Amino acid sequence: MVSRKLSVLLLILVSIVTFLFGLWPLNFFSENQVRWLGRQDGIQFYKQGLSNRRASGGVCYSDSPIDVRTRTDMFVPTTIEIFVEPHERKGGGLAHIISFHDGYPRSSLVIGQWKTELVIRSRNNQTDARDTYRETELDDGLITNEKKLFTIASGPERTEIYVNGELAKSYDIRSLIGVEHFCGYLNLGNSSIGHNAWAGNLYGVALYDTLLTSEQIRQHYELWADGLVDGATAIEPEPMILYTFSERTGAWVHNQMGNTNHLIIPSTFKALRREIVVRFWRDMYWDEGTVRDILVNILGFVPFALCMLIFLAGNRHISPRRAAFLTILAGATLSLIIETVQMGLPTRTPSSLDILCNTAGAALGIIVLRIIPLPQNAPEKN
Repeated sequence: MVSRKLSVLLLILVSIVTFLFGLWPLNFFSENQVRWLGRQDGIQFYKQGLSNRRASGGVCYSDSPIDVRTRTDMFVPTTIEIFVEPHERKGGGLAHIISFHDGYPRSSLVIGQWKTELVIRSRNNQTDARDTYRETELDDGLITNEKKLFTIASGPERTEIYVNGELAKSYDIRSLIGVEHFCGYLNLGNSSIGHNAWAGNLYGVALYDTLLTSEQIRQHYELWADGLVDGATAIEPEPMILYTFSERTGAWVHNQMGNTNHLIIPSTFKALRREIVVRFWRDMYWDEGTVRDILVNILGFVPFALCMLIFLAGNRHISPRRAAFLTILAGATLSLIIETVQMGLPTRTPSSLDILCNTAGAALGIIVLRIIPLPQNAPEKN
């Protein structure tokens, strides 16, 4: 027999523990895991093994939307140079090395790493929703601790990827990346919501509004390899935006080609934008970390459901069916409160998936008590 007072105290205690567990870690000033290399030009993004479904790692982004002047409304070919050195074989979700976000649900351009693949995703801007991607990849392009210059040349007929000045693969993909994709805020080392952290060194980024020739690409590689790329070097053709990470200190990464489009490295981790993840299934990667998080969210609400049912069992006017309904409702309400409070935590992002899992956990608690006899509350003594 469980006394009425004990069931109330137990419910309060378990509710508090569940609430705090849902917000853990209670870190309002999380470390931004970015540092200057110091002895050479470049910055390092590193991670401390947090869940893939939590915002984490390092981030660097533009202080304002990228200002790129286009010559025409027609497709403008582009070339992108990225000098990188990955530090891990990234599984699970796509780790974002470079991405642009302009307010639509999907970023206009993402260049990232999945395992050892270099992945390029460009948004299809031909639809009003702008919610579909075109994608290509370079197998075994990103090898752990190997420093490489990737040059992505996208024209009206083909897209080519060069590695260290040599053609690695040519794709029959038309107009994959145009200047129109260089829009909104530029993110380095993470996605705009902070859930796709990349680990590695970034030595340089250059964006061109023209299609470089194979000879120009080879010459540029020699300049990058010799450390001769900077604002004072005459690069032909001239890039629109150039980051060489030569500052080696401070919170700013300057565009070497002008007085705009600079980047900031926040002192504490702060994703560029906050988002309530509603359509979680669209970008979900089913890996060990995702499954573990789902199970934790389900099982974590079973104790709350058990305590809620024990508490309601003391009221003779509440039928078992109504008690089950109230328990599920209470679980969903507590989950909604947790997800709302998470908006104030930089490493947490509210998700409808968590609410569904927590509610399922409350329902699982009801099933458990159909198997295990429910302890009755002892009547209060006068």
